[in-house]
Amino acid sequence: MLTHILITLYPILVFIIVAIFFNFFHIREHLPLNVPDIVTFFLIFGLHKFSHQITQVSLLPYFLALISAMALILLLLDLFYYRVFVPKQFLKFFWRTTFFITLVLYIAMVVILFTK
Repeated sequence: MLTHILITLYPILVFIIVAIFFNFFHIREHLPLNVPDIVTFFLIFGLHKFSHQITQVSLLPYFLALISAMALILLLLDLFYYRVFVPKQFLKFFWRTTFFITLVLYIAMVVILFTK
């Protein structure tokens, strides 16, 4: 049961700790980073670690295939719709959507964990 609580609180704790770290060291003044940009790494690690711990199967390969397909779709939309590719804008949008997808998958994993 302690593992279930830790899995549930992990994204909240990581988000709070990274936000405090950003405020304490004034990172936003020096670098163009936001809290979700860093939290994404921790969520991907948590998704891998906790899915492997619960089901003995890592979700990381499936997650990587999903975000690779998303990157391809975003690239094709940029090229066909705007007829131009700006790498900086693409990477920023890709990374933010990766954060959103990772958070949704993590929440889905927690919901499945407590419903089984």
